[in-house]
Amino acid sequence: MIFQILVISMIVERIWEYVQLVIGLDIGIRLKVIISALLSVAAALSLQLDLLFVLEITEAFSLPGIILTGVIIGLGSNFLHDVMDFTNSLKTR
Repeated sequence: MIFQILVISMIVERIWEYVQLVIGLDIGIRLKVIISALLSVAAALSLQLDLLFVLEITEAFSLPGIILTGVIIGLGSNFLHDVMDFTNSLKTR
């Protein structure tokens, strides 16, 4: 599922960049971040992606975990890679 989350993160990021170019949105950074987060949470909800469950932080899928996964996806694939590297380093200690 980690691979799916990474792929969805890259797809949402590219789609959002493309939509901004096509529509020519000239909005502030805050609104861009909010729209990106909403799109990402919608994708995580529809695909039932829960990073907290995957990282064994929770024992079952949860709505807060899915929403948090969506927000993390909305922050972009680089941020998600950083989170994954950090959690992997904690597991190997």
